[in-house]
Amino acid sequence: MAEWRLDWERGPLTIEIPDADLRQIVTAKQPPTLGSWTDLVRSAIEAPVGAAPLREWVRPGQRVAILLTDVHDAIFGSKDRVGPLLLDYLNAAGIPDRNIALIHAAGLHGHGDAKERIGPEVLNRVRYHEHDPLDEERQSFHGATWQGTPVFANRIATECDVMIGFGGCGPSLFGFQGGAGIILPGISGADTIRHNHIKIMNSTRVISGWWPGNPQRMDVMDAGDRVGFRFKIDLTANAVFAGYFRDEWPRAVEYVKENVLTRVAPTDIYVSATPGRELANALYMHLEYGTQIVRPGGIIIICASAAHHQYGPARPVEETLAELIYCTRIWNAETGAGDPAVRAYLRRRDVHCKEELMLLPLDQISRIVSRRLGEPRSTTMSWSHKRALLSTRTFLVTEGVTPEEGERLGFAYVTGSFRDAYERAQRELGGGGQVVANVSGGSFGGVTAPAGGIPYPMHE
Repeated sequence: MAEWRLDWERGPLTIEIPDADLRQIVTAKQPPTLGSWTDLVRSAIEAPVGAAPLREWVRPGQRVAILLTDVHDAIFGSKDRVGPLLLDYLNAAGIPDRNIALIHAAGLHGHGDAKERIGPEVLNRVRYHEHDPLDEERQSFHGATWQGTPVFANRIATECDVMIGFGGCGPSLFGFQGGAGIILPGISGADTIRHNHIKIMNSTRVISGWWPGNPQRMDVMDAGDRVGFRFKIDLTANAVFAGYFRDEWPRAVEYVKENVLTRVAPTDIYVSATPGRELANALYMHLEYGTQIVRPGGIIIICASAAHHQYGPARPVEETLAELIYCTRIWNAETGAGDPAVRAYLRRRDVHCKEELMLLPLDQISRIVSRRLGEPRSTTMSWSHKRALLSTRTFLVTEGVTPEEGERLGFAYVTGSFRDAYERAQRELGGGGQVVANVSGGSFGGVTAPAGGIPYPMHE
């Protein structure tokens, strides 16, 4: 019997799965260290994919914009010091610090603590800007992609002679991050992001971890070309790829598939459990993974405490959408450390709004997304979760959501007991259903359980 114990507020939740039923436990892979980030980046920019070495891309005296994601800014700055390496490299190629602009390219995610993560060693050398997708005065227009997305992008970046992107490649709700994602959504205007994100509705294949042929990602690459972006540095778990994004990014994706994700064959039951106390965060991507792993007619069991799930009186959907916009405006305007209490409050409210949207029928959420109402980083997430819940029977094991509300959210069954959910799933499937388990946090066999991994369908 495989047994996990999760630390919930009401007391431990026990997850027990008979050995005879358990096909696979998904745990995080631990790829070997191949070198320091500075060494790996140096090697990648000297031997890029689909491009000449970076020193041959730049000419003495040119203006260079370095675009930096919010996920990898610490690696660039104070933590791993890739930034000083790259600045020195550009200096040696004839680009002085005064000609370099560093742009924090976080899309609609905001910039909280970015300066602290980057650190003074870098910030004291170059001009630093935090991209605000809502500031239309600092955007320039670059036509439209092949799919009709208008491309508005940060003017400071696009007016430079060369743009260099620094970020990473990994699974996301829209497929894989990385490549020209540093442009869209990274330094794009809010209108561009809204147009692009609604493409999550263009295909049932726009799911976590999927490529190639993903219409949303194809649109992202077109946007990269429209603004003249050519050189990207993408970090994976233990390797770095650099070069023209249409060439380096697919290589990075394949590397992630083989070295980070865990191949999973179709199964009858998928069990997912994550730490945390908020429902929407527990569903993010894990629910979408499950829809790709279970066989037609199979069942997903989501174990989510949701102890911080907020109840409140029903309100007009317009108020929910307005609050999403308000939260986005605040943290895109925020700079430096800010007020941690305010930031935490806004994050909680954002999660609450996502869950409010999930209470709506799918056709109503679809209209919200297609009309670009609210903010797409949240509305598309709610839409994706709702579609997944309606496409695959999903049981919720929770301490924070009532059965009545769970039904409105789209869950087929809600209970506080994993055994209850598991036995019901086996009954519905006729018994003997095979299980894939992906449990993060808690203990396994009396010791700290290994971290959960990222499952990837065997047939992809």
